[in-house]
Amino acid sequence: MHDETMQLLLSVTAAWLIIVAVAQICGRLAPRIGQPPVVGEMVAGVLLGPSVLGALLPDVSGWVFSVDVKPVLYVIAMTGLCFYMFLVGVEHDHQPTSRRDAATPVVLGIAGVIVPVGLGALATLPFVEEFRPDGVSSSVFVLFVAGSLSVTAFPMLARILQQRRMNHTRFGATATRAAAIDDALAWCFLAVISALAVHGSAVAALSTIIPAVVFVVAAFWLLPKIFRKPMENAVRNGHIGDGLFVSILCLVLAAGWFTDYIGIYSVFGGFIAGLALPKVPGFPALLNERALQLVRCLFLPVFFAYSGLNTDLGTSFEPVVLLALGIMLVTAFLSKALASMAVLKAFRWPWGESVAMSGLMNARGLMILIYINIGLGLGIIDTRLFSVLVLVAIITTALAVPIYRTHFSDSREADARITERSKEPHAVSQS
Repeated sequence: MHDETMQLLLSVTAAWLIIVAVAQICGRLAPRIGQPPVVGEMVAGVLLGPSVLGALLPDVSGWVFSVDVKPVLYVIAMTGLCFYMFLVGVEHDHQPTSRRDAATPVVLGIAGVIVPVGLGALATLPFVEEFRPDGVSSSVFVLFVAGSLSVTAFPMLARILQQRRMNHTRFGATATRAAAIDDALAWCFLAVISALAVHGSAVAALSTIIPAVVFVVAAFWLLPKIFRKPMENAVRNGHIGDGLFVSILCLVLAAGWFTDYIGIYSVFGGFIAGLALPKVPGFPALLNERALQLVRCLFLPVFFAYSGLNTDLGTSFEPVVLLALGIMLVTAFLSKALASMAVLKAFRWPWGESVAMSGLMNARGLMILIYINIGLGLGIIDTRLFSVLVLVAIITTALAVPIYRTHFSDSREADARITERSKEPHAVSQS
């Protein structure tokens, strides 16, 4: 009745519809058990994969997510991720919170990468022979898995604090800036590991690393010159015109294409493009109003579902996989928690706030899924270890808010907001 092209369109549309609907349902249910919507959306991806839908209704799963549909879903997912990471980059704020606390988030962000990478490498070593795919060097495998444990989901953490009205407190400002630094370092680390995986040696990887460095330098030099005035005009008018919006869309697609071409994936290109745009107050809100909801509600669920299609929890009951899950989970959680508490105690923060920070810095959310999907695509990890790391992502992210709330009850959050407001008149009188 339909030709092959029309049949593919019907199949992809049906799959996309199911993905968005299930993600919305799970995302709306998550807050009812004290979790952010992204945890529900991550679970939705697993439910649609072979672990649940594939096991209960294999014929339905095989029809909805056929071998012809999966590559199209991958293109949709990666394109949406490129735009999402661009919006994440646009939101990054480089300004320190205050003179007194400027060093705290920097040290916290750096420690939040170094400690998990170090402990993660030690935890990965016993599993090299079991999980390392053929043709992947042990060093690349170990560094990649260790790096995946170092990720903190800056966008998710920022939104949690915004929802709790804590983003302008000392705690909130420190947490968001530390997570931003953590994310930036983790993506740079991933770019280097990806280059090593593609080329096999540090010298050969220069063919990827050098163009990447040129791309970063060019972006930070050119984009402010090109976009500052149009962005300022948009803020002044309270509206992003079609010309500027199309230019931004083309920028993201071009950045994604180039970084895909040189071998470090489009998400890096989108992130750098957003980071390099001039910081014009008010523009991120205008851009998010026009683009974020579409990207978050229509494209990101496809990525969660694609991750779920590669997650088979049936393999998680193998003894070696269960052992890897236990060790990776404990390492992931403790490395972030110990780094956070050690740094904040060194800066003489109270224990309660230090524990709350350790919870939020464990919110890996979408970021670790992006990270490990790149590793799976490059063949650095296999599907069994991928499934382990998906579970690590879901569990550590689910623990973030409950641990934060062990200290920050509603009354303590209110006190923190009052304390922050009380500083404003004092700050004005000092200036």
